[in-house]
Amino acid sequence: MLELLYIILAAILSFVIAANNSANSVGTLYGSGIASYRTAALYSGFFVLLGALLEGGKMEGAISGGIVYGILNFQMSLIVLLSTFLLMLIFTYFSMPLSASQIMVGSVVAVALWYNFSLHTTFLTLIFISWVLTFIAAMGVAYFLYMLLSFLTPKLRIFSLSRFYTISLFIGSAFIAYTLGANTIGLVASLKLSAGSLGLAGVAALLGTYFLGKKTVKTAGKKIVSLDAPRAFAAQISGAIVVELFTQFHMPVSITQAIIGGIIGTALLKGYREMHMKTLRNLAISWVLAPLLSFVFTFLLLTLSSWLL
Repeated sequence: MLELLYIILAAILSFVIAANNSANSVGTLYGSGIASYRTAALYSGFFVLLGALLEGGKMEGAISGGIVYGILNFQMSLIVLLSTFLLMLIFTYFSMPLSASQIMVGSVVAVALWYNFSLHTTFLTLIFISWVLTFIAAMGVAYFLYMLLSFLTPKLRIFSLSRFYTISLFIGSAFIAYTLGANTIGLVASLKLSAGSLGLAGVAALLGTYFLGKKTVKTAGKKIVSLDAPRAFAAQISGAIVVELFTQFHMPVSITQAIIGGIIGTALLKGYREMHMKTLRNLAISWVLAPLLSFVFTFLLLTLSSWLL
């Protein structure tokens, strides 16, 4: 019974996560005007599913045996998923893209301390460092990639240039969507990994991208910076490269931070006035508060459940 509840809740959470993180894969494609929202969302959703199925299993062990010495049982995993789901739902309602990975890590730490599990502090520290490196690395890669594109593209004819940008944006959108499935959706499903949890989570992520992501897409695609085709491509590819690299090391990193780091990296060539600083400040605050709020919120859920049971 608990296993079935876990699979269902993992699917629901994947639905919400994909909706919240649609800004990462759909936002640049839609924001640049290359595709309609429906086309971009369906296309990206397919690659989220593909990433979950092909590489989502690599995140097994990031929590149990990674952050925590020992294995979380189904009850503990359900608490982590429920806490993450509620917070993701709240932030999605307010159109704030944020890191599901950070929320899950904060929740796992709270569960571990509540049940007297030992924390793998070295691995936990590496995760914190990886969050910072994800943002910085994506910003740096995007800066140099956009600079390279700015040098090469003037040499192309107008027709060839337009075709190049259209193809490149679809490639970038697919790549970042794939890494969302492999890293974040894989993390959700692999708390208690099974073929059922991984497959259903991937399908739910596809549906969440398509049906619930439009508000968040507008935040990243329209408000952070005015995206043109080369900037969108550079931001997506740089973010995807960094996230895919960390996935190979089984590290749960922030896709939101990677893609926004990429967007900022491209904007640096144009000047800070190109960016909406208020939106960026709000995003930065959410990144800091996400694991902290998750930790406190999970502790409250555990306290409430102990009173009721």
